[in-house]
Order: sequence, then structure tokens, then C-alpha cells
Amino acid sequence: MPSTPSGAGTPTPAPPALTAPVPLEADALVELATAVWRLRNKVDAIEAADGISAGVRRHLDAVVDALVESGVQTRSYEGTAFDPGLRMRVLAYQPMAGLERDEVVETVRPAVYLRGTPLALGEVIVGTPPEESDETGGADQ
Repeated sequence: MPSTPSGAGTPTPAPPALTAPVPLEADALVELATAVWRLRNKVDAIEAADGISAGVRRHLDAVVDALVESGVQTRSYEGTAFDPGLRMRVLAYQPMAGLERDEVVETVRPAVYLRGTPLALGEVIVGTPPEESDETGGADQ
């Protein structure tokens, strides 16, 4: 209920909603975005296997949307051709059958951006084609 100053007969209007930016440590923002990214991956996996309640999906989507509207985005790299010039931290290289090129096979932590500015590099595992053994013994004739 609006308050009335002493001696006045008209109510005082409520203060306007806060729209000023709120300072937030970049590390905290990265941790929040990463936690939401991990939760989304878990919910997607559960949803694909057993199904999940519509309410859980709706609330998760609302959190993701709020982060995006605030300018926070995460990026996964699965399936991306690996190039050493890409801005990501490689945690391991893993030989894998069926690959013809170096390719990101798992994102361990996503890259996190705030309005297009990187706050954290993604951490990935890169699959590599298996080394071919030389059937001729390795010597050129």
C-alpha cells in the first residue's frame, strides 16, 4: 500500500523498479552459467531416456532464457572440427575409431560469453583418428 507523508492527503507513488546494472564477479557468473549448462545437459539426457516433468523443463528454460536476456551465453563444441587456433582448452587427446580428422568429442566445461566477450574458455576432449600402422615395415623402397 502506498505511504502518505504526514499531513498530506495523497499517497506517495511506489519507487520505480530497479533497472541499473548489478555488479557481479565474472567468476561467479561463469560458475552460474556452467551449472545451468550442466543441469540442462542432465535434464536433456533424462528427458531422452525416461521423460521429465513439463514443470522442470519450463523452469529450466526460464533460467536459461533469463541468462540469455542478460547477455550470458554458453557454447559447447561437440562435433566441431578441431583447429589449434580455436579458443578452447584441450584437456586430452583421445584416439577414436571412425574419425577421419581431429574433432571435439566432449565439452567438459562450456565457453561462457557476456555480450559476446569471452569470460571463460571451453574445456574439451579432442578425438583423433587412430594411428595407422605401417604394413610395409615403415621403410620406403
